[in-house]
Amino acid sequence: MSMHVTARAGLTALDVLHHHEKLLQPILDFHREFQPDVLAPTGPQPGKVWEILDYKVYAWAGHGLPDTHQFQTIEKEYMTADDYPALIRDPSGYWMKRYLPRVLGALEPLRKMVNLPSITEIPSIGAAALPFGMPDVQEMLHKLMAAGNEAMQCFAIGRQIAGRVEAEGYPMLLGPPFTTVPFDMIGDVMRGTTGIMKDLYLRPKEVIAACERLAPIVVNDIVESCDRLNRAFVTIPLHKGADVFMSDEQYRKFYWPTLRAVMEGLNNEGIVPLLFAEGSYNKRLEIIADYPKGRAIWYFDQTDMRKVHKILGGLQCIKGNVPSSLMTVGSTDDLRKYCEDLLQLFSDKGGFILANGAVIDYTTDAHVRTLIDVVRQ
Repeated sequence: MSMHVTARAGLTALDVLHHHEKLLQPILDFHREFQPDVLAPTGPQPGKVWEILDYKVYAWAGHGLPDTHQFQTIEKEYMTADDYPALIRDPSGYWMKRYLPRVLGALEPLRKMVNLPSITEIPSIGAAALPFGMPDVQEMLHKLMAAGNEAMQCFAIGRQIAGRVEAEGYPMLLGPPFTTVPFDMIGDVMRGTTGIMKDLYLRPKEVIAACERLAPIVVNDIVESCDRLNRAFVTIPLHKGADVFMSDEQYRKFYWPTLRAVMEGLNNEGIVPLLFAEGSYNKRLEIIADYPKGRAIWYFDQTDMRKVHKILGGLQCIKGNVPSSLMTVGSTDDLRKYCEDLLQLFSDKGGFILANGAVIDYTTDAHVRTLIDVVRQ
């Protein structure tokens, strides 16, 4: 329910980003009153960290947006089209010396760092240490330390909230760790929508090579995160694979191969991917149906659930897709009818989780109670 959980207690998006100590009691109160099956995805966000590091990819409450709005992407080409060879050759080096200095203003001095593989024997140690004596690099390190302190406080409160709510009987399903698939990593916040769509025609081989290079890195990072958090699920929002962004042929060529590679890599480590298919996935259902049974959870937003039932029902666990419009401005009678129809649709095959189709910041207690009560009845 996102912001509704805290907004009903009079808190704003600015509180979620900066006043973390205010969040525990409203979140506990929500779960005790409504008793959902799982932990409602909400919690503190490290707004102060973003400010200290001068994060340029988003605006957020108190930083370019009103206090009532959490965050909004500022889409630009933070990666140039000519950067593909550098990204493919050395992703970590590219992130450190090119991408991060562009999107985090405080990390501009990273450009001065030596390439890490060059630090080998004794002659290279002095050169590697040299940048750390420069005033701007030292200033960057102090900012990183300050950001680290803020992050520790934010995530400590987040762990406390999750632990308290889970201890009261509400396990986490939709929650950390989160990741994106290779195509979206490049298309969302590196090349941007316009850039990546041009690349499909002008640099198709480089797009594919970059996605293939990133896929095992994504898997490795998530395995480490799941081990650290003791989690067996990972939430993966899917963006550029939606129906409106590319043709089926392009989806099969550019998007699905590395999405599948990430899914398989996680399954091989005993991790279940929860794939949040934002927007519509009506044209993708036949493609994604070609995956081993029972190895994923598909969370649908605006996809036709009758098609989902016909094509994926009984193959994978299905979650969704109560419309935000119904949860926001629809009548509770219409909402109840929609939910009852969804439950009836999947009653013959099971494996269905009734849920809102997208994050809902603005709704009412009556709407939330209606959604939950339909399942209980």
